[in-house]
Amino acid sequence: MQTLSRTQAQKRSKRKRPMRWIKRFMLGSALTFTTIALVGIIFFFGTKTGEDLREWGAGTLLTTQHDYWAPYMFLPEEKLNALKEQIRNPEVINSETQNVTDEPEKPPVTVTLPEKPKELVELEDIDVSKGSYYFKGKIMYISDPKRVQLLLTNRKDRGDLLDEFVKKSNAIGIVNASGFADPDGYGRGAQAYGVVIHDGKILQGYNPKSGETALGITYEGKLITGSYTAEQLVKMGVRDAMSFRPQLIVNGKNLFVDKPAKSWGIQPRTAIGQKADGTIVFVVIDGRQPGHSIGASMNDLAELLEERGVVTAMAMDGGSSSMMLHNGEAITKTSCPYYRGRYLPNAWAVI
Repeated sequence: MQTLSRTQAQKRSKRKRPMRWIKRFMLGSALTFTTIALVGIIFFFGTKTGEDLREWGAGTLLTTQHDYWAPYMFLPEEKLNALKEQIRNPEVINSETQNVTDEPEKPPVTVTLPEKPKELVELEDIDVSKGSYYFKGKIMYISDPKRVQLLLTNRKDRGDLLDEFVKKSNAIGIVNASGFADPDGYGRGAQAYGVVIHDGKILQGYNPKSGETALGITYEGKLITGSYTAEQLVKMGVRDAMSFRPQLIVNGKNLFVDKPAKSWGIQPRTAIGQKADGTIVFVVIDGRQPGHSIGASMNDLAELLEERGVVTAMAMDGGSSSMMLHNGEAITKTSCPYYRGRYLPNAWAVI
């Protein structure tokens, strides 16, 4: 084995530093370019449309690691603060009240779980134009909710790529799940944010990112989402759970139907939901790729799921983490410079 002197090692380290910064730049460049393309022309106009587009741009930036660019959208301070507040403190509704509160505010939607699914997995293409922007993606329908599980990385230094999760589990379908520490867009995905429950065991019970909510699947295959502790979820029969935000639909109510779309901007998206017949729904929307797909708002995502009969749904981590695989092959186009996507702490999979 070749041994390097201290001087040689220092020189090699210096040569590697530019490459690290280049990688960080590449991770942020697609987002920056897309946002500039969206709002660049508006500064030539003093119209209401111009300010609306600046709000879109600010909302998009505020939901990324590049939130420090948001003030350069030149919004009035009160509007910028309102966008920040909507992101930091989204509306939260518990989908289940049993064993948590004595008096439920509203009866939960009844989910009838299928006994004998005909087709385990079905796919749908998404291709939507909103006039000023457009997006493409995939929806995966899983007829047997008991086949959906949360997979966890077993690495210490980094998370797993989605195709690595597939190789370990033989998953039929898979999407990204939790968020994770991601300084400068260079996170290695080893540690998930928020609650993590696997096979009924609490692996993380804390929630360091304020405002996040939990999404879990019970042993019976029912999807639950809301502001719960890990202990409450286990008592409710949850087998697997993780945290992110925001909720999209709870007990049939679209939480974004009357909300401005600008607060969360336009991004690549991932979401998990369940229909009244028990079908679990994965959705991934591509983004940050002019000519292919710009991305979707949270309003778009909630509307898309509501139209397909989803009664409970929540957003997963988005951006360059958003990706879907089917039978080991990527069927969405990641915005990550690396075609295999990002290192992730966990993923929702069809086993």
